[in-house]
Amino acid sequence: YPLGIHAGSVFGWLRNWMGVENIAVALYDDKPWVQEMMEWVTDFIIQLIAPALEQVPGIDMAYMWEDMCYRAGPLISPKHFKELMVPQYKRITGLLRRHGVDIVLMDCDGNHDQLNALWLEGGVNGVYPLEVAAGEDPVRLRKEYGKGLRLIGGIDKRALARNKKAIEEEVMKKVAFMVEAGGWIPSIDHAVPPDVPYENY
Repeated sequence: YPLGIHAGSVFGWLRNWMGVENIAVALYDDKPWVQEMMEWVTDFIIQLIAPALEQVPGIDMAYMWEDMCYRAGPLISPKHFKELMVPQYKRITGLLRRHGVDIVLMDCDGNHDQLNALWLEGGVNGVYPLEVAAGEDPVRLRKEYGKGLRLIGGIDKRALARNKKAIEEEVMKKVAFMVEAGGWIPSIDHAVPPDVPYENY
């Protein structure tokens, strides 16, 4: 069975602690402080997961969480992301790879198109849930990145609230290409909304 380990969050935890507005302002008013916090959080993650990586054989994958994007793009500029976050990701993913963990998945809602290449640079090589309402599409991402970027999700949750025909159309317009392309686990693109009838679920 697949065995995974959670590998933390560099921005998302800070955003939750401070609030979106406060961390956004801090990036411009006191960037060294934000950098110090990101480095501290990374130190914490490494200290936390290192013993498990050493003591538990056969960990297959790691999960990270950021939820740092919304429908129009990321909550932090790609410039700041590359400067402040990519080095921290490299520290975490470097540790993981030294222990044989070669799949690192990122949970991020919204439109993360501007961050995908930067995640790859930082050693993160998978993303989910591919929120369709925010413009994410597994077919487009596979064509753009090949199998270097693993994908999970991308089935529009809104189709489940309609009818069986809408569901079949949504699934098959992606599955037909992606089954051949590989590197994708089809699933709903977020939590199932309450307006989805049990029969459709």
